[in-house]
Amino acid sequence: GGASGIGAAIGAQLKNEGHQIVVVDIQQADIVADLSNTEGRAAAIAAIKKATANELTGLVTCAGIGPHIPNQGLITAVNYFGSVTLIEGLRPILAEYQASVLLISSNSAPMATNPEYVDALLANDEANAISIATTMQTQPVYSGSKQALTRWMRRHTQGYAAEGIRMNA
Repeated sequence: GGASGIGAAIGAQLKNEGHQIVVVDIQQADIVADLSNTEGRAAAIAAIKKATANELTGLVTCAGIGPHIPNQGLITAVNYFGSVTLIEGLRPILAEYQASVLLISSNSAPMATNPEYVDALLANDEANAISIATTMQTQPVYSGSKQALTRWMRRHTQGYAAEGIRMNA
């Protein structure tokens, strides 16, 4: 999610600091990929590896769909599974270069949501998470996706750190 909003601002700052960046987004990006589905995520991972020649020193996962979009499944797929799948798929090269990973969460993360939804996300059960999300309003789906992303990061920080990968949200 580097073509607009927070992702674009982070990218611009990194460029200004002299970093080489590769932007992934659904449009107007170095790598155009749809992170809402398994195939798009796999394509993004492969394209990132190719574009960086397997040399990745940092990753910012910023793709996100806000609660103003009336598609709970899309919010779920992009906000949680898009980020987690990219991080997991790039883990070997992140470790090789002792990279830093920044997951963009939200101040909405602590807001009320459906605990079953968050549990399904953390269980990596995309079909069930989307099924639960379709019964919810978009704001709790959004906040739940960001809460789960933050909780995923906390659960995995130690394992990633053991491989030299710094991770924060």
